[in-house]
Amino acid sequence: MRYLFFIFLFTSCQLNNDLIKNEIAIKIYTYQDSNAIKASAMPELKADSELQPFARRFDYLLINVSEIHQTDKFEKRNKILSLYPDTIKLKRKYLKEFIHDKKLSVYFTKTYNAIEQNQSSKKVEFSTEELMEVASKFFFCDSVLPDTTVQAHVCIGLNGVKEAQWTKDYTLLEAFCYEAIFSDFDKDSSQVWELFGDVKSQSESYFQKEMQSLESYLENVKNEVFKRMKTDSILKNNLLDYYDKNQSNLAFKIVN
Repeated sequence: MRYLFFIFLFTSCQLNNDLIKNEIAIKIYTYQDSNAIKASAMPELKADSELQPFARRFDYLLINVSEIHQTDKFEKRNKILSLYPDTIKLKRKYLKEFIHDKKLSVYFTKTYNAIEQNQSSKKVEFSTEELMEVASKFFFCDSVLPDTTVQAHVCIGLNGVKEAQWTKDYTLLEAFCYEAIFSDFDKDSSQVWELFGDVKSQSESYFQKEMQSLESYLENVKNEVFKRMKTDSILKNNLLDYYDKNQSNLAFKIVN
């Protein structure tokens, strides 16, 4: 029995490794640093991948779940990037980090299976309240400009998710929210983008009147934006509409 289990585990891991190997490519970007040309690298779905319609949810996993992209792996990343200009070796080494990343493989496979199998029975459930909590963290205020307006981002990496102290695993929901929000941004007229701008502007005006320090001002605006986006009906309706259109290709379901 133990032997059979080992065979199953080995086969499963091999399939997961092959999935990432077959679907992911490494793209290299170059830049000038002083007098030297250096390189950075990013994982992305291959251009001919059948998963391209869902690229954003996989991009989110590749950047935020992969071990090589964590803060404490800075030196390891730089060591691989120092292989430039040998781009073949650089790509091979960098891709290997994703292929053998067990945590990434779990989420990548769950997301892939949901798309390929259109699973009707889903064990992972999130509430609408959890959906809004996670989505709100993508509307992130991060610095104060000289005129006291607040710089803000809606970004795959720079967001409030990393500082949220959730005890529940929201990784799949995070990837969905990122995809859904940017799907609205793709429109000629984005309701969510306009909403975000209005909420930020109103929050700035309110807290500018009682500003005691730039640090407290930024924190107040940031938290106010989180709070208001979490309860906004425009954002909620956009997210739920996107969920309704895609629930057959997601590895979870939204309840109540």
